[in-house]
Amino acid sequence: MNNDIISVSRYLKKDGTYWFEINGRQVSKFDVNRLFKGVGMNPDNMLIIMHQNMIEEFAITSPEEKLRMVEEAVGFSQYRRAIYESEERLNRILGEEEATSQLLASAEQTLAYWKELNDKYNEKKSLLERKAYLERELIWAQILKNERAVAQIEEKIRLKSSQLEAIEKGIRTKSEEAGALWGEYLLLKEKFRTLLLGVKNGEAVLKELGLVDERLDEVVKKYVELRIDEAVMRYRKGELERELKELRSSLEEARAALMESEKFKDKAGERIETTRTLLEISDEIKFVNAHLLSLGDVPEDAPSMYQAYLKTYNELKQKAEVVGENRRKTIEELEERKRVWRGVMEKLIEEINPTYRSVLGRVGGTGAIRLLNMDDPDRAGVEITVGFRGTSPVLLDAYSQSGGERAVATMAFLLALQDHLKSPVRAVDEFDVHMDPHNRESMMRMLFSFMNDSSDVQFIVITPSQLTAVGEFANIIFVQNVHGRSEVAKAAAASA
Repeated sequence: MNNDIISVSRYLKKDGTYWFEINGRQVSKFDVNRLFKGVGMNPDNMLIIMHQNMIEEFAITSPEEKLRMVEEAVGFSQYRRAIYESEERLNRILGEEEATSQLLASAEQTLAYWKELNDKYNEKKSLLERKAYLERELIWAQILKNERAVAQIEEKIRLKSSQLEAIEKGIRTKSEEAGALWGEYLLLKEKFRTLLLGVKNGEAVLKELGLVDERLDEVVKKYVELRIDEAVMRYRKGELERELKELRSSLEEARAALMESEKFKDKAGERIETTRTLLEISDEIKFVNAHLLSLGDVPEDAPSMYQAYLKTYNELKQKAEVVGENRRKTIEELEERKRVWRGVMEKLIEEINPTYRSVLGRVGGTGAIRLLNMDDPDRAGVEITVGFRGTSPVLLDAYSQSGGERAVATMAFLLALQDHLKSPVRAVDEFDVHMDPHNRESMMRMLFSFMNDSSDVQFIVITPSQLTAVGEFANIIFVQNVHGRSEVAKAAAASA
């Protein structure tokens, strides 16, 4: 429309039906909304036009929807649209990449088939060579195992023999020491008997008698200990002799097994110092045999077919790399757009938070506005917290606050946004019906203060309450029901 002045009307009939007119011409609601959005005003955005009872609705609106309202109201919707455009482009690229990947996978499968045929002859030759080596390795593994078994048993026999020799020597030593002690015991016993006969000859004899008796006890105790040690050694000797007998029997068996395995030395060829077990080698031989059975004949055209499919595969692979690069760039673009979107939204919240707290502070409240889930635009939202009379701020919702508290918090949020809204027209309807007189007057004063400071903004306030604070540039219009009819009267005109 080229007119400087545009008249928008809505006509309501008694039966509840209605229609819209723009400059006297009937239009649809879609046309009206499109007209309003052209000047930055969306009537369906409650941050711009907050109809009656919408304060309650705003409190239960999800954080995600609140954030979208804020973005639209402050003119930041293009950042989200840019993100969605990148996501849409990314989805198209991903679709192309998936289609290319499917073609590439099909070509790769066909290429693998012809490559398998082309390589089969060489593979079979390699497997046969591997099998021959494994059979040699298996023989040498058995020989090495038997050699180690013989060496281990021989080492055990050597150690046990050494232990037996040491024990036999110990038995002899203990026996000799015990014999010497027994001789000493007999001498001491005889001396004790002699001294006992002469005990009446004086105290000196008694003292010596005590010393001899004490020595007799020591000799007996040590003699018993030696005999016990000797008995233990003799028992250990018997155990070692039994173990040596068993080891010598095992050694004969191990040597026989070694001789049996060495019969295949000529077939095994050069010695292989393998560290693998017989089971490991046998399992690999089984695997090689199974692989050999799976190989069949090779067609004569296998090499040429392989080269043709290799060329096709390389072309598709190159295309996939181009699509992959496009995907990478689009992801980078998407992340950059998300970063910019997060940045402007975080800056906005940083700027409106002080105003929000200030407005709440005037009515004895406190609170904050915060963003959440900003890594995902679809889950991102804005949360409003509020607390009154010294209570800690809690999330604004339909249950945690009274109707008046919700109205105050919502109006504080709206006032904090005013300097950032793009719409030249804003309106609130009956925001104060649940407020007490003090909060109502405080909110009215702040609204009129904003109106006075923003002459380029048309702000419409609809209230059933008495006005106690009127802005300098406010026009007050009364709508009264007189004898069943609505009458409109203008109470005050705007000052110059």
